[in-house]
Amino acid sequence: EKYDGVVTRIESYGVFVRLQNSKVSGLVHLSECSDDYIKNLSALYDPGDLVKVLVIRVDEEEKRIGLSMKASHFEDDDSDSDSDDSSVDSEDEDVTSNAVKFVDEDEDDSDDENYATKLANKMKELEDESDGEGSDSGSSDEESSDSDGSSHDDSDSDDELVEKMDADVGFDWGTTGTTKSSINVDESDTSSSDESDSDRDVAKTGHKSRKKATAKKLEEKEIAKMEQRLADGTADENPETAADFERVLASDPNSSENWIKFMAYHLSLADIESARAVASRALDKIEFRQEGEKLNVWTALITLESKYGTPKSFNEAIDRASQHNNPKQVYLRICELLEKDVVNSHGDIAVIKRADEMFTKMCKKFKSKKTVWISHFKYLLKNSRQDEAHKLWKQSVKSLPDYKHVETMSKFAQLEYEYGSPERARTIFDALLDKYSRRMDLLFVYVDKEVKHGEVEVARKLFEKTLNPPAGKKKSKFNDKQMKSLFKKWYRMEDEHGDDETRMQVKVAAKEYVERSNNK
Repeated sequence: EKYDGVVTRIESYGVFVRLQNSKVSGLVHLSECSDDYIKNLSALYDPGDLVKVLVIRVDEEEKRIGLSMKASHFEDDDSDSDSDDSSVDSEDEDVTSNAVKFVDEDEDDSDDENYATKLANKMKELEDESDGEGSDSGSSDEESSDSDGSSHDDSDSDDELVEKMDADVGFDWGTTGTTKSSINVDESDTSSSDESDSDRDVAKTGHKSRKKATAKKLEEKEIAKMEQRLADGTADENPETAADFERVLASDPNSSENWIKFMAYHLSLADIESARAVASRALDKIEFRQEGEKLNVWTALITLESKYGTPKSFNEAIDRASQHNNPKQVYLRICELLEKDVVNSHGDIAVIKRADEMFTKMCKKFKSKKTVWISHFKYLLKNSRQDEAHKLWKQSVKSLPDYKHVETMSKFAQLEYEYGSPERARTIFDALLDKYSRRMDLLFVYVDKEVKHGEVEVARKLFEKTLNPPAGKKKSKFNDKQMKSLFKKWYRMEDEHGDDETRMQVKVAAKEYVERSNNK
């Protein structure tokens, strides 16, 4: 049987078609789509296209049907559907004209064994349409018998099928009744091949034109949006396309922030090679005097290789960055990145091991630089590895020059306040002040850390002990400038955290010192 259908899905092996005005779908295999070889079905058909199909295979067990759209199946369709309209009785003109048209269109299929059944059902439904309420069963049987006279007489099987048909199924052009032994689909009336081809061409043309119109509207909206962004200046503030980034970079090629955003844009599109190319362009475009900007781009490139590259590409990026920048700064940036990875990994052993190796490598490579040791201290203490941090501190004292020991120990004590034990930090600061009692900077850092941790009383005793050392301890000699800064620091602390009584004590102590100085 031939039906009208709608393309619902296109695959490499064929086209799925739903029979029109029904819920039945079938597959048109690639070999049945055309008389000629088709390489790409998507180029010929689109979902929603109206097509004409022929049922060539029915699998009742699997409830599947096989369809064909070869043009050769529809070459003999009769196009003269109105030839007998003049012989129709005027009283039932509409119904009869439709019936004659139906008979003419199905003459080519009169050899089908179910022909009488189908025709009877169609005539019945045509009468239902014309009367508005439907006709009685006698009229349907009458017309069915008339139709049997014009077809091959398979009366026994056809009458049996007519009794089993559902008489309440409404008729619509392109839809017929359902038989028990068939594939449970609504049969559509066949039209001539010329009309079918023209309808399909019109539908396909209309579908494509709608798609083109929709695409054109979207393009116009994007253009209008871009023009608005260019007019109000937001296009340069928040670039969204490659063209936006190129325009921004043309106006400010030395901005590492814009170059890094451009790299991030390509990474959001999963285009890693383009992001690498942008980094390479940035390093060529940024002036050689802008060392900080270049270092930022190198850091972004190393981060990219760390996340999306291989260990080999990661190490090569580090070596190249070290050749073009201060190697110590490069390694500090890398260790900072790896430290963040450790925090985000939530205890991943591989990530921690990678960071440990990089920190160790940095300390060996720059063992005379205090900043690398301090960075390693911070990494260990932040991750609650105090024992390893103390071992590293002893190792740093052996590697660093003597004049860097004081500052290194002070930084270590400050990190102990933040991430370790305040008691150990106080021990280190007390040892430093005993040895370097005239270092006001150490005293002020010590006081600030105590105040930050809420130990205002401990900080107050530090000032008092500096002015009046305990018995048996030598009093340090400070010049007037140092004493002035000490009293100012003390009074500022009392002003923020003390009361009127403590502030008065500071004033009295300052007044006594001035009197003693004047008497000398």
